[in-house]
Amino acid sequence: MSWTLSRSLGIIAGSMTWRVQLAGDPSALRELAKVMQTPEATIHEEGSAFVLESTHFTSCTESGEVQAQAAKLAEWLSGTAALALGTRTPITAGAIEGPPAPNGGRSIYVTATVAVHVRGTETIHPADAVRAWLSLAQRRPQVADVLRQWGTGARDWYTLYQLREKIEAAAGGDGQIAARGWASRAKLRRFDHTANSQAILGDAARHGVQRTTPPANPMTLGEAQQLIERLIRGWVEELRASGS
Repeated sequence: MSWTLSRSLGIIAGSMTWRVQLAGDPSALRELAKVMQTPEATIHEEGSAFVLESTHFTSCTESGEVQAQAAKLAEWLSGTAALALGTRTPITAGAIEGPPAPNGGRSIYVTATVAVHVRGTETIHPADAVRAWLSLAQRRPQVADVLRQWGTGARDWYTLYQLREKIEAAAGGDGQIAARGWASRAKLRRFDHTANSQAILGDAARHGVQRTTPPANPMTLGEAQQLIERLIRGWVEELRASGS
């Protein structure tokens, strides 16, 4: 395919297909390409590149509009990939390929540098749930927000506590979390006690002053990360199963 390079943001008819190049962990992108074949998000692996197509781009008439839509989809894809595959590398939207020109070429609108290197071949499909989770994100702002934040790769105590609060609010309280079997009240209290403990975490704690007795059995950061992942997974899977 012959491509022509353009740095402008000129208007191009939106009736044809826009495409956006994706960057991120190649293994994660490859897994997503195996399952993301829906109108809302289709990912192709083409040589050493990964390309996103979406019906969200259909009505766009300028590359800037495509960029905004692609950035949002990339955030959601990052969150679902982090949840399904455990990747810490965010997926980002890069160069935009304009609709095909009469001569068969495409204009490329450079908004970022894309460098994707292929490694390994996966033989399993752990990303099968991603389609449903991405669909949830498009319908429910709360899900979109949680997946966006989880997809950034940040796993510090402050971020984990924010995510814990969001799941607690969405579920209707710790009692509902425990009733659903996502985590026990004791484990949630242990997480909270540790996250708020300046004596245990120092500057990483949510509070700058120790207001209570430090936890006798503080939770490790690894345990906290696993707990929050279970909460997120339990929540989105319940929504998916209920068809919400």
